[in-house]
Amino acid sequence: MQVTEGPPQQNRSLDDAERRRAMEMIRRVRDPQIPDEAASALLDDLSKLLVYPRVSDLLFWRTPELTDEEVIAEALQYHPFVG
Repeated sequence: MQVTEGPPQQNRSLDDAERRRAMEMIRRVRDPQIPDEAASALLDDLSKLLVYPRVSDLLFWRTPELTDEEVIAEALQYHPFVG
């Protein structure tokens, strides 16, 4: 069986308003004073905006820590597997 590749996938992008919103959400979720419930809701919204399922990994579990812009850039490179 031969596997054929589809067209190359392009990285997604955000318009200026979406990028500003994502930056603000990242800044807020990284604030150590934010309540857990608010952080969870922000992470859900950010995950939907960036179409990245594990955005918290990019924010809290990368070494060295990613900047806010790097979080967005890496999330936008993600291409969900569609089977």
